[in-house]
Amino acid sequence: MAATTAPGGDALEDNWSLESPKKPALAGTAVLQKAFDLLDHIGEEPGRLDSTDLARRTGMPRATLYRILAALQARGLVRTDPGKQTYSLGFHLIELAQNVWSSSDLVSVAAGELRRLRDMTGETSYLAVMHEGKMRSLGRFDGAHPHRSAAALGITKPIHCTSQGKAMLSHLSPAQVTALLAQPLQKFTDKTITDIPQLLAQLDIARARGFAIDDEEIVEGTRCAGAAILNGLGQPIGAISVAGPTFRITPNRAEQLGYELAAATQRISQELNRTSAVAANVISPATAIGTAQAFRGASALWHDARGAVVWIDQLGPTVHWYDATPTAVTLDTLDRRIDCAFLDREGVVLLTRGGAILVQRDGGQRQIHFDAQFQARAVRTDAQGRVWVANYNPERNLSFIGLLTPEGPAEPVWEVGEEVAGLAVSRDGKALYASVPARNTIYLMSPEDGRKRVFSRLPEATGAPMGLTLDESDRLWVGAYDGWSVVRLDEDGEFERVVPLPVPTPTSLTFGGPDLSTLYITSARSGLSSETLRNAPQSGRLLALHPSAKGVAEPVAAFAFPS
Repeated sequence: MAATTAPGGDALEDNWSLESPKKPALAGTAVLQKAFDLLDHIGEEPGRLDSTDLARRTGMPRATLYRILAALQARGLVRTDPGKQTYSLGFHLIELAQNVWSSSDLVSVAAGELRRLRDMTGETSYLAVMHEGKMRSLGRFDGAHPHRSAAALGITKPIHCTSQGKAMLSHLSPAQVTALLAQPLQKFTDKTITDIPQLLAQLDIARARGFAIDDEEIVEGTRCAGAAILNGLGQPIGAISVAGPTFRITPNRAEQLGYELAAATQRISQELNRTSAVAANVISPATAIGTAQAFRGASALWHDARGAVVWIDQLGPTVHWYDATPTAVTLDTLDRRIDCAFLDREGVVLLTRGGAILVQRDGGQRQIHFDAQFQARAVRTDAQGRVWVANYNPERNLSFIGLLTPEGPAEPVWEVGEEVAGLAVSRDGKALYASVPARNTIYLMSPEDGRKRVFSRLPEATGAPMGLTLDESDRLWVGAYDGWSVVRLDEDGEFERVVPLPVPTPTSLTFGGPDLSTLYITSARSGLSSETLRNAPQSGRLLALHPSAKGVAEPVAAFAFPS
């Protein structure tokens, strides 16, 4: 459950308590204490300490040290590297730890929710219980980002300045709270609340909302939301939380996470007698390619015949071709933004307010005009070469989805409230997906019979669904805007995988490359704060990642653009 930080990863320094306080030895247990000390030293630096190092650190006579090490090795608690003669913890400890894990209903039930929260947010999720007036970490699912929260398992943290601790305190009586809060309260950062009345007021808010926030109160640069797990009597028996850097966990996102955590703790409380399957997802980091940086990238398209990624900067307004010889065409005379684009036999067709422009790679252009109110917000071509478009009417706040011809949009097949941001069509043409960011909803529509239903609703903490594409297994991939990730959904619209991104605002997706195994992603930088841009300097770039899935070739429209 607790994954270590990946090599080269930049885990946040919230491991504020590196050493547990030494407890006094009980009479007659000196040898046991020495064995425990050896296990602590070996566990802190596995594979690095030899007998000389251990003798120096513990002060034990060599004869005593060797006897204890031999006994620990015989029981499988310690193992040695025959080449380097250094020591590591033994595999029998894994068996013992698994027994501890599986024996706890709280831990086993919470595991499923922790995993879901990690997958939903891309951030690290934690489980803790109150022990001797402090919060002790029992479980952790590491976030997908290299720069993440990574507090060690087993350490204790104060209750007055952690989201988990405050969440549990909010469900205790005033007398219990007073007894638990030692005077004076320790201050860890400038934001640590040490004033008791102020803290009690925060606990009242946490009780009313169902969650608590740690706003850089124990570690600067880390923000955390937590909620308490209650037993059948309404007593707190543990707490879960999600933590991450403040540039990703904004105050608004922390509140959204809080409501998700509160709902998760209710499910844990209701299902404490059931177990949840725990599985890890392997992810692949995305990297920026090329040098072009857009204000607002969009409409990533793989041109299979030319072996190039075509994408647009809506505000540039510019069309980019990325291959061995990247080129760009800027529409200097265009007085409006490019809304979206699709592939044509001669180049790429750009949809703008009131019309369409065919742009060839050498810069040649032709234009046709539609109704002045035409505003395409998303477009996609199906395998038959038909062009599906979402035409938005801002006055009615409705999107009309139907076919587009050189004469203009045909009679719409579906109406969707709010603005549609992305479309995707299955290979057999029997399923069309539409993302609506304002509702955090993805709709599934059937061109055969005109039916429409909700396919998936993304939690607000995940980000808003924007760009869509399908892989060869007809699994839908979704760009989570403001969520720093792309998400793969299963056939039921549930989360199957979350892949982290180095940018917060993915806008469109397409599979490409020689074997269609590269996922290309456009992103936006317009509208981002200076702090976000400092932490996400690749915003606006074209990204590429290899997600262990393959896509299908982007169809070229049979559009017959007029000469």
